[in-house]
Amino acid sequence: MKRYLPVLTAALIGVAMCSCDENARLAKEISGEWVGTPENFTDNSALTASIIDTYLFSPDTCTTSKCHAGPLVIDGMISTTTQIVGDSSFIEPISLTASARSSIKGSWRVVDDDEILITLDPATITIDVDPSAIALNSTMVAGGKSPAIDSLRPAVAANIGQSLRQALPIHYAGIRHLDDIKIKGALLKYEINDVDYVLTRQ
Repeated sequence: MKRYLPVLTAALIGVAMCSCDENARLAKEISGEWVGTPENFTDNSALTASIIDTYLFSPDTCTTSKCHAGPLVIDGMISTTTQIVGDSSFIEPISLTASARSSIKGSWRVVDDDEILITLDPATITIDVDPSAIALNSTMVAGGKSPAIDSLRPAVAANIGQSLRQALPIHYAGIRHLDDIKIKGALLKYEINDVDYVLTRQ
């Protein structure tokens, strides 16, 4: 039996080295900027919103071969639709569209040759709603006239920002474990809870 131990030990070392090499390969390939596809993340009476997330995986910052990890920033481009009720200038509720930007910071860590753990800090979420980009999305106004919305923009922007601060932590809480990762050319495919996602390298 003793004569087989060196062979078995060598085989185990070979498997471990191969696994480490594959983990290092994934860490190297994931580095860079990747953009996703639009996702709806809130749809209620107050706000309907979709987001396009851009992931910035910083290069591997670990100093040992057994660790492959680094900082992560996810920036979001958000499109929203909301309603406001009428006042003296209009009777029917009107629909408004607005755009916003968001950002959240965290880290990534390779745990297998096709798996990455994501840790995001909700305390780092920032949201910027552009009041000047708020526009009418409805002609259902009294007498067919469009109401003046300039004076409403700051309040609408504030309300949208408040709604996004409630919805975004829930959206990002679901991004924890990227599984079955496959990188082919400019495409990164993976699963989260058996749901398929695709990112494109920028």
